[in-house]
Order: sequence, then C-alpha cells, then structure tokens
Amino acid sequence: MSKINKDAIKDSIPNAIPEHTKNLKINTRIIITSVLAIVIPLIIITLALTFYITNATSALDVSSSSNNFSLINQLQWNQVINRFAQNIADSKSEEQIAESLKASAADIEEIGALVYIEKNGQAIYETDGKDDIKDTAAKITDYEKTRNSYYFSDEGSVIVSHAQAHDGEYLILIACEDYNVPDITADNAEKSIVGSFTLKTIIVLIAVVLIFVIAIIIFSLITSKTIVGPIEKITRGANEIANGNLDYEIDYSSTNELGQLADSFNEMRIRVKQSIEKQNKADQHSKEVMAGIAHDLRTPLTSVKGYLEGLRDGIADTPEKRERYLETIYSSTCSMEKMLNDLLTVSKLELGSITLDCEEVLISDFMAYADEVGKGLEKVDFDYEIIDNSKDNPKLYIDTDRFTRVIDNIISNSIKYKRPEAKGKIILSVSEYEHSVIFELADNGMGVDSESLPKIFDTLYRADKARSNVSDGNGLGLSVCKQIVELHGGMIWAQNNSMGGLSIFISLPKTEN
Repeated sequence: MSKINKDAIKDSIPNAIPEHTKNLKINTRIIITSVLAIVIPLIIITLALTFYITNATSALDVSSSSNNFSLINQLQWNQVINRFAQNIADSKSEEQIAESLKASAADIEEIGALVYIEKNGQAIYETDGKDDIKDTAAKITDYEKTRNSYYFSDEGSVIVSHAQAHDGEYLILIACEDYNVPDITADNAEKSIVGSFTLKTIIVLIAVVLIFVIAIIIFSLITSKTIVGPIEKITRGANEIANGNLDYEIDYSSTNELGQLADSFNEMRIRVKQSIEKQNKADQHSKEVMAGIAHDLRTPLTSVKGYLEGLRDGIADTPEKRERYLETIYSSTCSMEKMLNDLLTVSKLELGSITLDCEEVLISDFMAYADEVGKGLEKVDFDYEIIDNSKDNPKLYIDTDRFTRVIDNIISNSIKYKRPEAKGKIILSVSEYEHSVIFELADNGMGVDSESLPKIFDTLYRADKARSNVSDGNGLGLSVCKQIVELHGGMIWAQNNSMGGLSIFISLPKTEN
C-alpha cells in the first residue's frame, strides 16, 4: 500500500474551505469535524455493505433454480421457518393461519418442497392437499416429530420445527426430494463456506479501517489549517510586537475566538504605540518646560545680578539711583517668585494634589464680581463691557477663589498683550444653555496665529510672534486656567475674534435645581 502524501492533501485543503466558515467558533469547528469524521465513513461503509449483502442474498435466494446445499441455504431455510412461526403467532383463526401459511409456502413449493403443518396432532395445512408428506419425509430420513432438526443429503432434505401459539403447539415439517449435496463431506463444505466468509469479512474490515483512517487524516488537516494557521499568524504578530515592531498588523479577520484574539493583539499594538508616542511627547514637553524655566529665570536673575553689581561697584552713587536699582531688583525678584508659584500650582494640579472647595454660586453673584473687575480695568485705561445672556439666573458649583484666579489670569494676559496703537477693550459675555454656562472673555489685543492657537494652554508655551516677551509673562497663566477649569469638569478653549484680538471661552456645567 502506497504511503499517503499528507503534504499534498494539506496544500489542497485551503482552496476547498469556503470563506464564510472562517467565522465558525473553534468549539463548533471541532464538533463539526468530529461528527463528519464519523458520519461520512459510516455512510460509505453502509452503502458498501448494502451493495455486498444485496448481491450475496440475490445469488442465494431459496427460490433460485440451484438446490445445492450450503450454509447460506440453511440460513435461508431458517428464515422460512421463522416466517411460518410468525404467521401462526399473528393469525387469530385456523382459516387465517391457513391463508398466511399458503402465501409463505408458495416460494419453497415452487422448487419442489412439500410443507406439512399440524396443530395438536391435527393437520391444518398440506401442500396441494397431499396426505403422504410425512411418509415422503420418512423415506428421506428417520426423523423425530418432537425434536427440531435439519437434514440434508443426496436423497433430499427434511426440516422439523415447532411453534408455540396461544391456542396450542404447531408442528412444521418440510420435505424436499429434489435436493442434493455436493460431492464433498459436509464438514469440508462448511469449512470452505466459513473460510470464504472469513476472507470477505477481513476485506470489509480492512476497507472500514482504511476509510476511517483517511477520513480522520483529511478532517484533521482541515482542522489544522483552520485553527493552527491563524494561531501561527497570531504568534508571528506577537513576536513582532515583542521585538518592538509596533507597525506590524496581524492579518486575520474573523468573529470567532481566534479573530477576537487577533483583534485584541492589534488593539494592544495600537495602544502601546500610542502610549509610547504619548510618553515621548511628555518627555519632550518636560525637556521644553525645563528649558523654558531656565530661560525665564535667567532673564530676571541677570537683571538682579547686574543691578547688584552696580550697587557693589558704586555705580549707583546717588540715593535716587540706589532706590531705582533696589526697586528693579525687588520687581525682578517678585517676577521670579510669581513664576515659581505658578509652576508649583501647575505641578500640584497635574499631580491631582489640589482639591476644590466648591460652593453653589448664582450668575447674579458672579456679575457683582464682574463689576469689580471693571473698576480695576478703568485704572489701566481699558474699556470694559458685560453682556449677560442668561435667562433663569443659573447656578454653578465652583471654587470661587480658584475660578476668580482663572478670570484674573485671562484679564492679565489681555492687559499685557494689548496693541500699543489702540486703546484696550475687554468684553465679558455670559450665555446659558441646557446643561452648561459659557463665559467669553474677548479682547482687542494682538491675537494669536492659527498655528499657535491650540498650544497656548500648554505649560510655558508662548506664541513667538504675538506673545513672546519674557518680561510680560511666563507662559504659566493659561496653563493654570486650563487645569482649574478641567478640575471643575469644564472646558476651556480660544479663538481669534472679529476685533482682531483673542477670545477665551470657558464652559462649566450647570447645577440642576
């Protein structure tokens, strides 16, 4: 027997697998494979055995012209006797018994068999009404009426059997003179027949085993291709990710368990990549913050150092100069202190170590504070306008000290970055919506270019073209505003306005009544 080429079978299997079966769950796939591996061979074996038995029985039917003895003949005669016994048991009267026996005996009577059946010693059926059937049987062999027996010889055959029914005991006697036995001993004949059956049985069993083996190999390879293949893809992808290749995507799409695992790996790859990119940005931002701090501290420190040297070297030789030098030193020192305080505040806010002391505040209460802001702006020659678009005097839940600092920082920026050629102006607008209140602080200052606009709330960021003067600000004010507003559950953003300046928007959630 030639060796089965597994590789050839394995390579041909993927082309035979429908695309839609990719979504089958592994458990379902294994169950289907196991069932098919059993059912398909059983169907093939059943068809083969049916064909074999049909041909064997058709060649050995008792109604055929051959009356030679064989073991199969004896099996057929057993069926005839059983049929007679069943007719007797199923019939309810002697007339029904006679009719059913006549129909059952027709086949064997065609080959010359004589049938005699009696009940409790009284004949109830005889072939063609012959009354010498018992004598004919006695001529062939001496038989005993009380014992079941089968006799086959050159003189003929005699079969004696008994059947039990509800109304008594029946004797079944079959005699056939037209019957012969091959010219070999009955013992050798049986051995020959048994040997033939044994050989055929072995062939059938070998065929059964081969069918099962081939079926199991084929279905195992199908299962291997549909399960092991995707696992190899996922393993290869996992190794690529482990080696740092975060651009490698596992190319397997399915809704089954393996597809979900592949999707999880791909999602993990994307998240790891995003996390690394975020960390890199954070590291870069930290470097920029450090550089910004060093830059911003250097300027006032240089100023302090220069004026101190002037005092030490006697350059400030008049009381007026000394007072001016000391005032400049004090101002620079205050500037450094403010920057360090703002930086400390930002750090605490980012670390979450600052908690809010919130209370319920009505917009009408906020408007009283807004009026006070206007008085301060008048002192620096700024026009100021308040627009209240709220309808129902909504209520906010805020930390008033922290929120006041947000407003002050924004207004301070507007004052610092006013246009030199125009009088400064600030408009404070309050608008009420279904679930929020939005504050807008608009100025007519220098504005911010579109590239820098999204970044002005970053720590130590200053738009180079519009607001890069270190002495005017340290880039921490708006970062503090952003952290405080978000701590309140709100949002803050900026955009250039129609006055040519900058508008800062703050959205805070309303407190439901």
